[in-house]
Amino acid sequence: MSARVLHIVGDSKYGGGSYVILRLAQMARAVGWEPWVLTTDPVFQQVLAENALPYTNCALIAREIHPYKDLRALRQLTAYLRANHFDIVHTHTSKGGFIGRRAAWSAGVPAIIHTVHGFAFHEQSHPLQVRLYAAIERLAARWCHKLVTVSCYHREWALQLKIATPAKIAAIPNGIDPARVEPTQPLSNIREALGIHAGAPIILSTGRLAAQKGFEYLIEAVAMLKQRSPQPFRVIIAGEGPLRDALQRQIQRLGVAESVRLIGFYKTIGDLYALADLVVLPSLWEGLSIALLEAMAAGKPIITTTIGSNLEATDNGRVAQLVPPKDAHALANAIQQMLGDPQQAAHYAHRARDHFMQHYTETRMLEQYRQLYCEALDAAHSDTRRSSK
Repeated sequence: MSARVLHIVGDSKYGGGSYVILRLAQMARAVGWEPWVLTTDPVFQQVLAENALPYTNCALIAREIHPYKDLRALRQLTAYLRANHFDIVHTHTSKGGFIGRRAAWSAGVPAIIHTVHGFAFHEQSHPLQVRLYAAIERLAARWCHKLVTVSCYHREWALQLKIATPAKIAAIPNGIDPARVEPTQPLSNIREALGIHAGAPIILSTGRLAAQKGFEYLIEAVAMLKQRSPQPFRVIIAGEGPLRDALQRQIQRLGVAESVRLIGFYKTIGDLYALADLVVLPSLWEGLSIALLEAMAAGKPIITTTIGSNLEATDNGRVAQLVPPKDAHALANAIQQMLGDPQQAAHYAHRARDHFMQHYTETRMLEQYRQLYCEALDAAHSDTRRSSK
């Protein structure tokens, strides 16, 4: 069975969710389908081009709410879908999911799937925000045939908020290929490229430089550690985003410029994991963190936060040290303990790798999505046959 599949992302910046979409498109191509991606982010477009995957920028679906621009994007996208006859439209992100589902429903697309990489509301949201955004999600759920959450935690939350029925919501946890975190060059070359000398432990943190990731608490924790202990260490933060300048100012203000370095977007992420002695991910909310799965796949000791999807991915803290979000003191204590106890760190690293291989491989994720696509196509075909009688 052949099929044309369009992934709708909008202008969301390239990150962990984009990597999942890339792999879904490659999976579709491997089984003989025709995948397309709607993205206006130049970095994601470049990644797609490098992988010989077609993309379109037929409609600008901006992250911010703008009624006029959003209505124009809805009209453009609806017209595009009517003209191009896709069998499956798979939407991603909150804004892309809302406009994309409405457009696909209006255009009569046979199978519409939406993946919730993270709701517009989250664990730090005010209860009124949760109620408002849940009502919007409840409306948008009418315009698709299946909702997918990237963690069981978010499926349960969606059911509690009555966003959709249990039959309509499936949990397909994120997964990655372990080869993604393998180094591409010798460790000495990596150190030389980054200008980092051997000796002091390296703490790695990765992600978009945005409020969600909680990097300011890591920087604050570094300042605390510098005051209480002479033990040298270096922190590398890899990623780009709107808070880069603010984080750089914080680094200067706290006097930790010699210890913390922002290196921007780093393409060969496996090289950074090869360099790291410890991975710290101080997120305030996540769908299911790709960075966390990368650290687990790389077999690194991990410190992260007690948010719902992290609890799920780390087996309630069995495979990583957990601290409350927004707690720089707890983060500093955990870093000090992990750096001071190599045996404990090694135990965490070993358990993390084993747990990843059992539950979060890309092979498992892609097979679940392939089955979902086939079921959606079969259901659409059956509906067409019934309506033609």
